[in-house]
Amino acid sequence: MSIIRINEFAAKDGKTDALRAQLGAILPLISGSPGCRSVRLLQDRGQPSRFLVIETWDSIDAHQAATRTIPPEALAATMPLLAGPPSGAYYR
Repeated sequence: MSIIRINEFAAKDGKTDALRAQLGAILPLISGSPGCRSVRLLQDRGQPSRFLVIETWDSIDAHQAATRTIPPEALAATMPLLAGPPSGAYYR
């Protein structure tokens, strides 16, 4: 059975386009990871500064292993664009 990971992000005022670009740049790193079945970036139509990244994984372990392969500089570039801490959870 696969696992769904839903991550939520909110951009600081004036940083919506930059956050969308930054998240989009990270998606290929995620999708190329072992155990990743799919990954999508969605932007809220009513509040464009809000984003979801929806990932389908073989397992929670596969997702957690993949997060360790994202370069620290990519994560560091994302943090100043966020209005608050990102959140996420696993679903089946």
